[in-house]
Amino acid sequence: MFSSLKKAGFLFSVLLPMSLSLSGCYKTTRIVEKNVAPAVVKDATVGDLVKQLNGNYEAIKSFNASVTIAASTGGGRTGKITDYTAFKGYILMRKPRDLRVILQVPAFGSVAMDMVSDGTNFKLIIPFQNKARVGTDEVKTPSKNSLENLRPGIFFDSILLRSVGADESVTLTESERTLPPDPKTHAILLEPDYDLVILGQPKSGHLKSGPEDGTLAASILTTRRVIHYSRETLLPYKQDIYDETGRVVTSVNYGRYQKYGEIEFPGEIDITRPFDEYALKITIVKLTPNPTLDDEQFKLEIPAGMTVQRMD
Repeated sequence: MFSSLKKAGFLFSVLLPMSLSLSGCYKTTRIVEKNVAPAVVKDATVGDLVKQLNGNYEAIKSFNASVTIAASTGGGRTGKITDYTAFKGYILMRKPRDLRVILQVPAFGSVAMDMVSDGTNFKLIIPFQNKARVGTDEVKTPSKNSLENLRPGIFFDSILLRSVGADESVTLTESERTLPPDPKTHAILLEPDYDLVILGQPKSGHLKSGPEDGTLAASILTTRRVIHYSRETLLPYKQDIYDETGRVVTSVNYGRYQKYGEIEFPGEIDITRPFDEYALKITIVKLTPNPTLDDEQFKLEIPAGMTVQRMD
């Protein structure tokens, strides 16, 4: 017994100085940029955010916006990115799903593209090519030309953050994002945020396995959208839209909020479609919320002699 204690004491007397030596000599300290939290961090419950989201969506029945739109195509799969000249134009929206987008030729002001949709079908004319396209708002047969997969619904779902439906469920998580360094202090801002996850039951046709009668769908929820809120402003800065398989098919960033009357609306809307490999940058120049828009403003006649391409 005495021998064991003696051995333990010997080991302790050897290891203790060694550990102190290692802790003092065998380490390095590096200087990194310090993360700074916002001066103000706001709190909200899931109920608060849903109420705000639904209220903002209901507050806008229609709008007429002067915009510039810049497009780019390509990415990692193609190995290149092509940027296109920005176009000035107009976007008219009227609920439930009426849309018109008019783009003008730079410097000349003539129509470069005119597109209308009723939420189910669309028409598009390109006068300088003497071409027109008609088809469904949902892409059924993707084109190799990524911009040909741009459909009106992407504008509607990206620009207006839809309210939570009666058939949807929500949950709230917290995370944080790192903002670019402050140009004056060079400090990196670490901003807390809220992630509002909107869930719904999948269509039975998308179930990979389960009972033939689709009863398994009642116990499955899929992510439909995730809206990311800054806890400094409690305004959405990003929205991710998912398909039934769980892929993010549209990612939208919102910035430069401005007030139009009582409505706070983003002045910059960046839309990315990762699988189609195209992106749109929409800059709001002027916006009129809730104007009276009549049916004639959503009608588009294809001129005689234009080549018409069917797209589904």
